[in-house]
Amino acid sequence: MKTILVVDNHPVVLKLLVEFLKKQGHKVITAEDGLAALEVLKRVKPDIIFTDLIMPNISGKKLCQVIRSRPELKHTPIIIYSSTVLEDTADILNFGADVCLVKGPFQDTGVHIAKIIEHIDNNTLHELKGKILGGEDLYARHITSELLFSKRHYELIFNSMPEGVVEFTLDGKIFHANAAALELCGQQEENLLASSFFDLFHGEHRERLRTLLHNPGLDPLIIDETAPILLNGKMITIHFLPSRDEEHAFIIAIMRDLTERITTARELELLRGQQERILNTVSEGIFGLDTQNRVTFANPAALAMLGYKPHELTGNSLHGIVHRQRPDGEVYPLEECPIHAASQDGLVRKGAEIFWRKNGASFPVRYASTPILEDYEIKGSVVTFADITERKKWEEKLRESAVTDDLTGLFNRRGFMTLADKLLKISVRDKTDLLLIYLDFDNLKWINDTLGHSVGDQALIEAATLLGDTFRLADVVGRLGGDEFVILCTDNSALGNEQNILRRLNETIEKTNRLKTRQYMLSLSVGAGRYEHENPCSIDELLSRADQAMYKNKEEKKARHQDGYKH
Repeated sequence: MKTILVVDNHPVVLKLLVEFLKKQGHKVITAEDGLAALEVLKRVKPDIIFTDLIMPNISGKKLCQVIRSRPELKHTPIIIYSSTVLEDTADILNFGADVCLVKGPFQDTGVHIAKIIEHIDNNTLHELKGKILGGEDLYARHITSELLFSKRHYELIFNSMPEGVVEFTLDGKIFHANAAALELCGQQEENLLASSFFDLFHGEHRERLRTLLHNPGLDPLIIDETAPILLNGKMITIHFLPSRDEEHAFIIAIMRDLTERITTARELELLRGQQERILNTVSEGIFGLDTQNRVTFANPAALAMLGYKPHELTGNSLHGIVHRQRPDGEVYPLEECPIHAASQDGLVRKGAEIFWRKNGASFPVRYASTPILEDYEIKGSVVTFADITERKKWEEKLRESAVTDDLTGLFNRRGFMTLADKLLKISVRDKTDLLLIYLDFDNLKWINDTLGHSVGDQALIEAATLLGDTFRLADVVGRLGGDEFVILCTDNSALGNEQNILRRLNETIEKTNRLKTRQYMLSLSVGAGRYEHENPCSIDELLSRADQAMYKNKEEKKARHQDGYKH
């Protein structure tokens, strides 16, 4: 007795074949099409498979190809039992079937089936390989040949489409996919067929599809370019076309890959909108000014700190609104305003000033006013500022504790550690992360021994000045002692932007080193560590991480005989 799987969507043919095989003493399992057959093959490994060719959902040809791709079924005998065998011979013999049997008078069919099973029992099925049984008294039908030609023509067009097309049942079982769909999904056809369309997606994308297709009507459903969905690392749109034939309801999904277009659009958007995105994300206040000191834009942080709405500032004089008075209440003339001066003479201005809020309160800020130059013509300026009220309070307390480095004017170890510890606590409270950068002056000992300690002191002052010019106003810069410096970046824009920060620092160092009159090369080894508010640590632990990264950088430079190292 053998276990035989019969796959045919014609109920009469299916009944005749099943009854015949059962009379021969075999156990018979049935499936109405290729999709149902693949579900059966997940549970059962039959000894023989009989399958029709032309069936809804997955055809006999695709079924054979999938079966032959699976190691456990690779050698299972497959018998094609179809009325189109004579008209489709060239194609049938190429996709893995062992024998082809033409649907004809069933009394003749039974004889051929018995013959096939006998060959299987005798391990001589290879003698029938490539033969078509039951067609001796039958002739190819012209109309069937034309229909099969049309079908192949359709398949050629279907597989040449640039859009991915997948057909699946209402419960998500895939029964048809073209070449573009296979490429989009990153799967072989034999693995994709009979799998779940929804399982191609993950997380919220899968749930989004399940909700959309929960109870489809007859109208198309669309996932368009405004909210594409993620498939195999690609952003795609999908047009779902609910369809129905005489017996089955199914869905056609037409998928278009937007990845390249989205990437290009995003790159263009980054170029056009970089300024806007920076303005809307940084915690520092930012203004754009024209040459008349009128506000052209203001980011959310600036508006929040000053208490104004955008329309209350745009087009009006920044100086006249937020910088109109000195701390003692006297009028502050525009011509004496260093912030405005940057848009007049093209020179960068930095320093501390007092700004006034809409409610009449004043607060101290650190500012930088940078001219905007186009083709050597001044178009205006960009003003960045940070509220340093809390910092001022702490600086005052720190001054009382003698926390400033006498040589460089930076925070000394005690001052830096005290302020950094406070900022770490604020970070946890505000749910923000911080970036710590650890620097070591390369070869300071050589400078001291060769050029003298006075030159060494000047080198440290030069490094401190360079760091002050490179980092943001709100960043905390300190000298831990000897040749070690540290910066705690308090702005979230520094996170994930370490390479740009270090590149900017290196460019400044390289520019400084171009002077031919220099007695020594300025070189700093750098390491960085990230403080995560969700996984807080002490300032000592954070320093240790950055210190290890710095020493790795230093050893690499030594190995390359690079920068300030003398050998």
